[in-house]
Amino acid sequence: MRPKVTAVVVARDAASALERTIPALESQTAPIATSVFVHIDSRDDTLEIMRAAQPTLLLTVAQDSSFGKAVATAVSELDKSEPIREADTGAAHPDEWLWLINAGDTPEPNALAELLDTAERNPSLAVTGPKLVSAQDPSRLVEYGQSIVPTGESIRLRTDALDQGQYESFSDVLAVATNGMLVRRDVWNDLQGFDPGLEAVDDSLDFCVRTWLAGNRVLLTPDARVETLGRDAPGTAKYGRRTGAQARHRLRRTATLHRRLAWSGPLMFWVYWLLLLPEVLVLTVLNLLRKQPGRILPELFAALKVFFGGTRALSARRQFAATSTQPLSSLDRLRISASEWRTMRAIKRDEQLALAQQGGDRYNFITGGGGWVALITAVTSVIMLFPLLRSSVLSGGALLPLSGNIGELWAATGYGLRDTGGGIGVADPFQFVLAALGSITFWQPSLIVVIIWLIALPLAATGAWFIAARFTRRPWLRAFFALAWACSPTLLGALADGRLPAVLVHITLPWFAFAFFAARYRWAASAAASLLGVVIAASAPSLIPALIVLWLLMVTTSGTGWLRQMFVPIPAAAMFLPLLVTQLNRGRPLAIFADPALPQPYDPLHGWNTVFGFADTGLGGWPEFLQQLGLTDIDPFLLFAALLAPLALLAAIGIFANGWRLALAGLIIAATGWITAGVAGGLSFAVWEATAAPIYPAAAQSLGYFGLLMAAIAGAAYIGPLRVPVTMLALAGVTALIVPLFPAHITGSAAVAASDGRTLPAIASVQGEDADQLGTLRVTPMGPDQLRLSLERGSGMKLNEISTLATTNPATSKTDEALAELVVDFLSIGKSNPMSQLHELGIGFVLIQPAEGAGAPLGQRLVTGLSTNESVTSIGKIKGYGTLFQVVNAAERPTDPVLAQQLEVTNWQNVLGRAMLIVQTVILLFVILLALPTGRIADLSAAARRTKPQWEDLDRGSDVLTLRNYRLDNERVEVYSSAASGEAVGPAGKEELGD
Repeated sequence: MRPKVTAVVVARDAASALERTIPALESQTAPIATSVFVHIDSRDDTLEIMRAAQPTLLLTVAQDSSFGKAVATAVSELDKSEPIREADTGAAHPDEWLWLINAGDTPEPNALAELLDTAERNPSLAVTGPKLVSAQDPSRLVEYGQSIVPTGESIRLRTDALDQGQYESFSDVLAVATNGMLVRRDVWNDLQGFDPGLEAVDDSLDFCVRTWLAGNRVLLTPDARVETLGRDAPGTAKYGRRTGAQARHRLRRTATLHRRLAWSGPLMFWVYWLLLLPEVLVLTVLNLLRKQPGRILPELFAALKVFFGGTRALSARRQFAATSTQPLSSLDRLRISASEWRTMRAIKRDEQLALAQQGGDRYNFITGGGGWVALITAVTSVIMLFPLLRSSVLSGGALLPLSGNIGELWAATGYGLRDTGGGIGVADPFQFVLAALGSITFWQPSLIVVIIWLIALPLAATGAWFIAARFTRRPWLRAFFALAWACSPTLLGALADGRLPAVLVHITLPWFAFAFFAARYRWAASAAASLLGVVIAASAPSLIPALIVLWLLMVTTSGTGWLRQMFVPIPAAAMFLPLLVTQLNRGRPLAIFADPALPQPYDPLHGWNTVFGFADTGLGGWPEFLQQLGLTDIDPFLLFAALLAPLALLAAIGIFANGWRLALAGLIIAATGWITAGVAGGLSFAVWEATAAPIYPAAAQSLGYFGLLMAAIAGAAYIGPLRVPVTMLALAGVTALIVPLFPAHITGSAAVAASDGRTLPAIASVQGEDADQLGTLRVTPMGPDQLRLSLERGSGMKLNEISTLATTNPATSKTDEALAELVVDFLSIGKSNPMSQLHELGIGFVLIQPAEGAGAPLGQRLVTGLSTNESVTSIGKIKGYGTLFQVVNAAERPTDPVLAQQLEVTNWQNVLGRAMLIVQTVILLFVILLALPTGRIADLSAAARRTKPQWEDLDRGSDVLTLRNYRLDNERVEVYSSAASGEAVGPAGKEELGD
């Protein structure tokens, strides 16, 4: 008796796909006895097309039905109308078969005949499958069998390979795909079809494994070919062409976990079940290290679904055990062995490595001229900062030493003490930056500031070189961009004035831009950009509005990489949110933009005057420099405009050049930065020692200057032979701007200088190191009737202890009022003994700083009053500090219990502080793990595959091959080189260009 074949066709929203499938079924050389079409509720004309084909049975199932459920429904209805016939005499089983077809599958005319021929030649066979080839290119295999790798994951075999008959000898296989699968009908019923817990992935794999373990065989049929649409196939609601990458991974992970439980023994089932959630934590870390954060949530959801019985794994295990007559280990020969898996991975890794390395020569720092740039700027830095070479601590201007150990650095983060008067609140994000930097030189945290000063020029130049390398392959233009960035008056002015935040912003900006551009393709770059963004925002909060505007512009124009770029500001937002909430509660929301660290009062420039890179009216020493040259009639601003004219001309040319997009982006960045700088100098949110401290605009000026250089390099790339002389002229003009600033550290005119690390006299500093709550009252006469008071705890004020919550707080605290009353009492010679008040405040020393001019009499009166006061004893005048008095029997901590308790608050003691610190730490650790260069080669190659020439690439579209003739041993050698880079392309790039 001839075999009876029932074709089961499943379709959902597949009107166009069925136009391929139905004619292919009708053209089969082997007869199809029965046809059952299963229509998954669709929105197109699928049902009408199925009905027009006049199948034996036409069924409709719910829209969310899986392929397995649809086939099960078909077989169930078939059993009612056409029960399985009895086996022929001498036959081991009935000769009835189910041929499973997905909409879009196109079997070749002899496909079914070949499948039946395989079944006839192998009596023990229960399942066989065809070669699946691409419908777009039938010569290329899509899949030819399935197996399992040592990790338990399923794998499709012989994918994306040319079908040259090289796999004809393969027969036994662990599993075949559902597409074109021919399965014995009685076996399907005995095994109860596909596992309902596997709704989309591994359904055929699980069924084939159970088929093997039930004593049957699964074979391949090499001469049967079925064209498939692959990922373009309509599929089902569970898994189809509209299923996203994360959903696909969730389904694959769910299937793997479900199979692990269903195929396990009674004891191991519960072991695996208990390990489901702990495994998620391990995989989370691994996914961060592998630069695959998109897998974290899908794997979590998959584990939760299996853990809580969403796939009915326990029922599947019972069914698996009930139908198995052989152990699972009997199939080891059909699984991918560890050695085979290593070989397969090695081959794939080599292919991916070759792809990942494409274009890597673009960023070859040494051969691309970056080494010379780093050397020149390093030598320049040594010459300029020669007096600081042997320093271990720097101070002066807006710079103070850091705390003496990393414990104190990290104690200043989170939620805790914010001023010496007992103020409690959240930390500035910049305090995290200082703690991280200080941890690098943990044995002496202040040493990192010296290192930053010494490497600022070469580090800034290196970052600028890399971002310029993203713009162009031309070595000279990269060097021009890097040297011009390192010679910025903004950077040298910040180094001279001790503006650490501004220095960090100038160093970080090009690195941030480099990472942000790459964030379109790689999660690691996105994470690196987010960390650098935290440094920039924390160092210069006034830049936040400008950065948000630029971020929105980039995200809306980044195309497919927008999701990775969307992630960039999240860590910075998490760091600033507590501070923003606090300032909102205080009614001063704009105070979040106040400068962190020491807010040094200065005389700022305003408006368009800030475009030249100088922050204050001192203009980098130019007025004095011109006076020394006898050129007092020259307007410095006109001179600055003349020096920057070549650079501005290049930027203007860039708008009309091929790289106009880069030039336009640069000018937008420049305008954003300069507008921010022009406005910032007129805003004062912080107050220091009773003097308003305007926002320091150097960070915004750096942003504007960076944009100008972007536009200039676009123009320079367009002017051909004039490129080198014009850029050299522009570089000379930029360098001339820093002539008065360059020798500042050598001549001693810079505010920053080497320091012993003390901000208090030695005796007060030493005792403060042992008793960190011991206070030193610093009194500075400012005029005949004005005093400036500050109370410093421990060994003195440190840079990481200064908080914007204190500097932007206009209110007077009880401690401030008590200090004022105390100093007034000191003026009453011999009439007061405020020892109890001194002990309550925890004051151990009183320092009267020297005063000049109108404040000198008041200072002398204070010294006289204290000299006759019984509560203090005079230590004497100390050079560089003033007159020091020590409190008699000083208490090492305030005797006021309320104040003492406030001073003891740590960032881990308070519940809110712990929660905030944990959340911020977890976010930063998440980003750091994601940013580490530990990604898999597969991800690097995928990023390389996504990478295409973008609008910022000035060489885009200019890779015209130029023929160069050389003669070697009387033979002509033709070499083709890129017109953009001059690099040899080789024979592969040869074109018919003629002689």
